[in-house]
Amino acid sequence: MEKETKKSSLASSAFTYGLITAVGMIVLTLLMYVLNLMTVQWISYLAYVIILAGIIWGTLKFRDEDSGGFISYGKALGYGTLLSLFAALISGVFIFVFYQYIAPDAMEQLKAVAAENVLEANPEITDQQLDMILRFTSPIVISISSIFSTTFLGFVFSLVTSAFIKRKDPEEM
Repeated sequence: MEKETKKSSLASSAFTYGLITAVGMIVLTLLMYVLNLMTVQWISYLAYVIILAGIIWGTLKFRDEDSGGFISYGKALGYGTLLSLFAALISGVFIFVFYQYIAPDAMEQLKAVAAENVLEANPEITDQQLDMILRFTSPIVISISSIFSTTFLGFVFSLVTSAFIKRKDPEEM
C-alpha cells in the first residue's frame, strides 16, 4: 500500500485550509470594523487563535485523510507553514483592498493611533520625523508586512504543533 502523498495533494489541502483560515481572519477584521474595535489591541490577538486553529485543523485533516493517518514532523511543519503562507497571501490582498478602497477611514484611525503611540514613546520627535514614520502606515505596507508576519507566525506555530500532530508509520520503523 502506498503511503506517499502527492505534493499536489499537500498543496491543495494546504490551500483549502489556508483559504478557510483567511476567511476567518477576514471575518474578524470585518467584525472589528463594524463594531468599531479596530484600535482595540487585545481583540486583534484573536487572529493568532484563528491561525493556530487553522494550522491544527488543517494538519490533522491532512494527516488523517490524505496521508494515511501518519505524518512526519517535517511534513507537518511544511504543511502548516504552507497553509499559513496561503492564508497570509489571501488575507494580505484583502487587507490592501479593505484599507485602500472599502474603509479608508479605518486607515486614518490606525494612523492616528500610530501617531499617538510614537509621540507617547518619543515626545521630542519633530513633525517631519513623525510624517516620515506615518508614511509606512499605508495599505500596501500593512498588507506586505501582514503577509510576512502571518507566514512567520504560522511557521512558529507549526514548529510547536507539529511535535504533537506527528505520527510515525509503524511499517517504516
